Amino acid sequence: MKLLFLTQTSALGPSSRYRVYQLLPLLEKLGIHCEVSPAIDEQLYRQLYLFTKERSSRRAAFLAAWRKRRDDLRRIDSFDAVFVQKGVFPGLYSGFESRIAGRKPLVFDFDDAIWLPREGGNPLLRALHRERTVQDILHCATAVIAGNEFLAEYARRFNRNVTVIPSAIDLDRYPSQLKLASMNARGQPVIGWIGSSTTLPYLKALRQVFEKLQFVPRVIASGDPTVLGFPVDFRPWRPENESAELAQFDIGIAPLPDTPWEQGKCGVKVLQYMACGIPVVASAVGVHKQIIQHGENGFLVRTEAEWIERLQVLLADAALRARLGASSRRRVGEKFAVTSAAAQIAAVLRRLGSD
Repeated sequence: MKLLFLTQTSALGPSSRYRVYQLLPLLEKLGIHCEVSPAIDEQLYRQLYLFTKERSSRRAAFLAAWRKRRDDLRRIDSFDAVFVQKGVFPGLYSGFESRIAGRKPLVFDFDDAIWLPREGGNPLLRALHRERTVQDILHCATAVIAGNEFLAEYARRFNRNVTVIPSAIDLDRYPSQLKLASMNARGQPVIGWIGSSTTLPYLKALRQVFEKLQFVPRVIASGDPTVLGFPVDFRPWRPENESAELAQFDIGIAPLPDTPWEQGKCGVKVLQYMACGIPVVASAVGVHKQIIQHGENGFLVRTEAEWIERLQVLLADAALRARLGASSRRRVGEKFAVTSAAAQIAAVLRRLGSD
């Protein structure tokens, strides 16, 4: 089978990286010949989201994506099927997906509650957002892949062929760390968080937690850390040193508010921590409750007092961190391995002709 992947971004974008790019070598081995076309290429992504001297506008990104997809439409007849990752303009325009579906089997993959208008971001895009366009995409797709059951439940209202495939992790990219030994050599443990400029504000909820603990967390992200309003040990996110930076964490954190948008998230940062053998403290929200086994590979918390209590316990007990971390890595290998995700996607693709 020859497949065209239409991704939102280059591999620099976390959603495209975990939902598509890391799977490509495995899919090739399974007989799926892949070609990828990102709507936002690497250069434009760096200008939009990362720390670069040259900045680009949202308007430039919109026009570039439009031109890219217009060109893709001209060549889809040379492929057996098309895999659309999250859509080009979800909530704004469904025309490209509709036109593709009229000519080729279309697989639509999404890992966010894209039918909901996002908080923050461009006010104009928020004002233009329409849930109906997302529904149109789901309706015209031959098959839908959802990153969790919350997303799948919504998709099933518009498409009967929906498969849940969680975001996955390549354990080879995250070598296991001997946390107990590294702690003894390094001194004070590191509480860390990794994310993007759009998710950075989630950390604001823990301001009083860190003030009461008298602790400065480490933050790996794109964006401006001053928006948090409290001190952090900030490290700009870079793809080339992501794993090395994560390896310095002794505890990973993942705060989330309990809203419909967050219910749609797929927990990649939690999986990253766990793949490194890092114990996790996370909000008991959405998919976190499916990934984390409370007390076995991390802790699920709901209140400020629980955040403080669990972090204090882990800060004080290196042996506990090592035990939970080892269990975390095993959990990823058993339930969220990239090989499993690739096999499930290949199965969806092979069924396209019979559905």
